[in-house]
Amino acid sequence: MGFSFKLIHYLAYRTLIILSLLYAIFWGSSCGQKKIVYDHSFIRFHLYGKGEPVFVLSGGPGNDCHQEEDVAMKIGEHSMAILLEQRGTGLSIPPKMNTEFINLEAYILDLLFVMDSLKINNAKFYGHSWGAMLATYFATKYPEKVSALILTGPGYLKLDKSYQNKIFANRMKKLSPEQRIRFDELSRINSNRLTVLEQNEISFLGAVFNTFDTTNWDWKYKKIQTEKNTITNLLITEDLERVEFDITDKVGQLNMPITLITCKEDPLAFLTTEYFKFAPKSKVKWLDNCGHFPMYEQPQNFYQMLTEAINNI
Repeated sequence: MGFSFKLIHYLAYRTLIILSLLYAIFWGSSCGQKKIVYDHSFIRFHLYGKGEPVFVLSGGPGNDCHQEEDVAMKIGEHSMAILLEQRGTGLSIPPKMNTEFINLEAYILDLLFVMDSLKINNAKFYGHSWGAMLATYFATKYPEKVSALILTGPGYLKLDKSYQNKIFANRMKKLSPEQRIRFDELSRINSNRLTVLEQNEISFLGAVFNTFDTTNWDWKYKKIQTEKNTITNLLITEDLERVEFDITDKVGQLNMPITLITCKEDPLAFLTTEYFKFAPKSKVKWLDNCGHFPMYEQPQNFYQMLTEAINNI
């Protein structure tokens, strides 16, 4: 790889820590309220390098964390990168895949659990796409635990149908007329009824509309199209709708450094402009000739910007 790093597969299993982190959400009235306790013992994460802690949160929701492994490895050259296998992905699979176990609040408590497990008081957070949404939301709830946000191709600050429509339109522009027809046909099929071949077709088309530079395509495709848990994606999306996710009035109150790194050709690029509108103190760094994955399309420029943001240059 051209550099050395230490990879630690860390299973957070200690009973005392679990007992000390029985965070709860309370439902109902103050009398006779129902207490829901989240189990964090199955949460897995990987450590790369040593030094200042930097969380690495992948996109999705539901994407395998290894989609961001190259980023974690690069951060691990000079810091300690913490690559989280988010709840409902990879090896972090709860006893049941339902709303009781997969929801936004549980994701936040998982981050607190990992920080406590590693005895981390505060850390920098890198997030890509959905990971940027999660990192920002965590920062609005626990600003004292976040020393900086570095966000790539960030997703929504609020659920808005017009945003979703614009993303869809931008993505469709990347496809040929024939590909658009095929994507529409596949999108009408229930995800549980898709054949393996059809799933692969959707994955391929997704990589096409998220990519600008198609050189070295086979390598990029393997990096981008890691495993995705569609059940987790659906459950988190439904939970965001249930809570009417909107942190536009909170992000502007954050005082930690915020850096947005986005490609101009990213179908989600307009959301970076929206983010800056609500958080005008943030720094925006634009990249040319790349889509939603600058770490694979413009690695040299991307990693220079990432390093500068981590070092707060």
